[in-house]
Amino acid sequence: MTTPRRRARVWGFVLTCACAVALAVGYASIAMSRRSPSAAPAGGVTLRAAPPSRPYLVVSSAHPGDTWGRLVLVSAAAPSEGVFPTTLACERAHMAAGRGSCLKQDRTTAAYTQEIFDEGFLVRHRVPLTGVPSRTRVSPDGRWAAATVFEHGHSYADEGYSTRTTLVDTASGRVVADLEQFEIERDGRRFANVDFNFWGVTFAPDSDTFYATLSSGGVNYLVTGRASTRRARVLRTGVECPSLSPDGTRIAYKHLVGPGAWQLRLLDLRTGAERDLSSEARSLDDQVDWLDDAHVIYQMVGAGGASVWQMAIDTPASPRLLVDRAFSPSVIR
Repeated sequence: MTTPRRRARVWGFVLTCACAVALAVGYASIAMSRRSPSAAPAGGVTLRAAPPSRPYLVVSSAHPGDTWGRLVLVSAAAPSEGVFPTTLACERAHMAAGRGSCLKQDRTTAAYTQEIFDEGFLVRHRVPLTGVPSRTRVSPDGRWAAATVFEHGHSYADEGYSTRTTLVDTASGRVVADLEQFEIERDGRRFANVDFNFWGVTFAPDSDTFYATLSSGGVNYLVTGRASTRRARVLRTGVECPSLSPDGTRIAYKHLVGPGAWQLRLLDLRTGAERDLSSEARSLDDQVDWLDDAHVIYQMVGAGGASVWQMAIDTPASPRLLVDRAFSPSVIR
């Protein structure tokens, strides 16, 4: 189905998305070869002889050398012990319950693809994508893999940008839904516009319930729905790239506070209370992940490249660098 041209305007410039796209083009141009890991350093990074124990992170490496662009495993408790490289290279990736989603551009054909992989990082299915990779999430049980791409424009600040967000059954590799086909409800009534854009899917512990951002008419909405019913409803405005805590009670999300500036905020789903997570003073343009119920992790892209940071959500402690030269993190608990 051809999506009508969208005219929603979102003020501000998306710094990290632009940087991530630039990084992705470079990563996708590198051919990855299978090789046995060793404890010897490669391009300034130490390689582990075995995968780390849980909890660990799956990140895309931005280290120069043999690991450049590849998915690597890093201990969450001791990231300085080095990385365990896999054979996959991804521009955006996420993994849960032994299933993963890898968004990338083919070096030869320039086509965009979503690769569904297993616990051994072997590709089981390839799904064509219709645009530039933006976000991906796998449900806690590994059943669903959500993918968002830009079909027109490369950021949410572009004039007339257009996104497509789909759900894939990881067992079959079949696209089972496009969020634009869902029935949306707002204030008890059906809500439908031709300029709908969805992104930032995050799944609840039951793996059927999800939250996402819906943009229409220049307004960003937080919606919640169920994959099984193909229905969703609007909860509130001003939410971008939601990420649900492991216990399913809180959502961390980015909130636009000025041109090109995002503040991380926290929403308590039980009480409806919101508050800023002001210990991160830098503009944070990412869909964060949760290390545990008390900490979030996220990527920052700057002059020194990409890196993954950790921040406590219930204390004023300053964020700390978790993994240098890495991006697109997900947590395996």
